[in-house]
Amino acid sequence: MAKYQRTSAKTSKKSSPVGLTLDQLVLEGAKRLVVEALENEISECVGRQRYERQSDQTNKMYRNGYGKERHLTVGCGTFPLRVPRLREPFESQIVKRYQRCSDQIGDLFPQLYLHGLATGDFEPCFAAVLGEHAPLSPASIARMKASWKDEYERWKKRSLDADYLYVWVDGVYPKAGPKDEDMAVLVVLGVTRKGRKELLALEEGYRESYESWRDVFRHLKKRGVRWIGLVTADGLPGVWRALRDVFPHTRRQRCWVHKMRNILDKVPTKAYDEVRQALREMYNARSKTEAIALKKAFIQRYRTRYPKAVKSLGEAGDLLFTYLDFPKPHRRSLKTTNPIESLFAVVKLRTDAARRIPKRESALYFVFQLLTNQQQKLKRIRGYKLITQTIDHMKEKSKKRKVA
Repeated sequence: MAKYQRTSAKTSKKSSPVGLTLDQLVLEGAKRLVVEALENEISECVGRQRYERQSDQTNKMYRNGYGKERHLTVGCGTFPLRVPRLREPFESQIVKRYQRCSDQIGDLFPQLYLHGLATGDFEPCFAAVLGEHAPLSPASIARMKASWKDEYERWKKRSLDADYLYVWVDGVYPKAGPKDEDMAVLVVLGVTRKGRKELLALEEGYRESYESWRDVFRHLKKRGVRWIGLVTADGLPGVWRALRDVFPHTRRQRCWVHKMRNILDKVPTKAYDEVRQALREMYNARSKTEAIALKKAFIQRYRTRYPKAVKSLGEAGDLLFTYLDFPKPHRRSLKTTNPIESLFAVVKLRTDAARRIPKRESALYFVFQLLTNQQQKLKRIRGYKLITQTIDHMKEKSKKRKVA
């Protein structure tokens, strides 16, 4: 008898809360709260507690046992659960149909994937914490990312402001789609009247062609954009041709970084530093008069020694100096497409580290999620209080020209 009592006491200690770890206690408490909440929800729906007789004043609704057992993953782990049912159509607002994890976990896993965790790494990383039944397989993670498509489609159709003083456009090439094809993602970044940099468009395009850029600009106009003051872009002719067709009165600025690279590629190594210094002086000119004078001096000095470099500089015309017609605090941001480059810095690191994304659509939604996360970190343009004044001045000047 004494032996039986000792064994019984030992067994009782293991099954009591004292014998559980802290994590187990939290998980057991979470399970009890969820079960209690589900029972209260069903009782509120039928208007009476379990085994309580139905009165004439109550709804004629009846319980119908429980659904099949499933495993629900929450922040502290995974536990088995059976959701109560009714004979009539009913869906719980606490645990939705086919739901296998809490909303917080459902939002966390895609974010971890965005920040570098591969789909195949979730199970070895989290199985010990969340349990073997947690939805950690690559297929489960892929299903959680399915909402990215809906988010992108809603974002793509949202209304935009009528006026954007400054816009940067560029094309980037993530590793996605068939290996023998290059996927181009066309990006448009604008500055709002409050000086905030805002991602306006993100579209898949075919090699940054004229047709692709024209569709992007037309879509901007369809979403409410009526006027753009200045566009900064590289030298691809398709961009400028499409811009003239859709926004013919928008001023243009060639990206200095792209142009300097093109010029320096056409000089020998021994002259690299000398030519780069001459270009930097032109780049840092304080006025358009000074910039044009430095350009003429560059052409005069190098047209015989490095004719290809001089031809590349001349090809840009005066579009390298358009930014000098705008307020001085803004000029630093207008010379190049660096605002897009900085926005894409994290994207390139993430996509370069990942394997090639086989589906082009998946790559587009992936890039969209990364960019929207990074967009929140962008700083306002310098001298943003001058934006509205500059817009009004440019519009008034344009009206006077039309009248004249």
